[in-house]
Parts: sequence; structure tokens; C-alpha cells
Amino acid sequence: MTSLRIALACGFALAAATSSFAQGAGDNSCILAGRLSDEARWAPRLAGVELLGQDGRAVTSADKQALSGVRQVRLAAPALLSRCDGNGQLALGPDSPGAKAPVPAVGPGVVPVESVSFPKLRRGGEMVELKLNVPAERVTMVTR
Repeated sequence: MTSLRIALACGFALAAATSSFAQGAGDNSCILAGRLSDEARWAPRLAGVELLGQDGRAVTSADKQALSGVRQVRLAAPALLSRCDGNGQLALGPDSPGAKAPVPAVGPGVVPVESVSFPKLRRGGEMVELKLNVPAERVTMVTR
């Protein structure tokens, strides 16, 4: 009976976290596609993230104009959703990693892209950040 209660409590917690994330996902619906060097080259491009244009063709160029035309992303594995930084400089994180905990992610498959931005890194280069239009049923929780 106790294991059933624990399973139900975990299920309710996951459902609550997923629905609250989906309702307030406006600023927490971004993923990273990779990093651009100062010379506007992929350095690196994240594996399992394929950028697609309006026509569904792969966008492989590191040119910002080409990247701004990305309208979909194909994910081979779940991708962690994060706060959108836009074109501003990335915030500093904590000095040490926190405890492992469930975090929101978008599951594999094709997801519409609302916009592409390029947050600047402190030591040169920029990240390629994709703001996604994530349907609530595609949000899952993963432990990181």
C-alpha cells in the first residue's frame, strides 16, 4: 500500500510540475543548438539537434542570416528547456552544481521554432538559442 501511495504522489507531482511549466512556459521554452565562434563557425554544434527551414530542409550554415530562418528543430533525444536569454549576455551560474533534480525537457521529434537569438558568451563567441513553441504534451521531466 505504501509503494502505491508513493507512486501516486510521484505521478501527481510530475503532472503538477508539467502543467505549471506549460502554463508559464513563455520565458522557459528555449533550448541551445550549439555555439558559434568569434569567426561565425560552429564550435560545437550539438549532436541530435537538426535545424530545419520553412521548407523542412536542413540548415547547416553557421551564418546568422541563415540561422534566423530556422522554423523547426528535429530532436533525436530529449532536450533540456531553459530560460530564454535572448541576445543579451548569459548570466553567471552557481560555482558548484546543485543536487540532481527533475527538470523540464522537450521530447524527441520535430518542434516549431518561434525565434532564434544569439546570447553572447563572456569569453567570445555566441550561443545559438532557439525559442520553441512547445505543446504541453511534449514536455517531460528528466533528471539532470
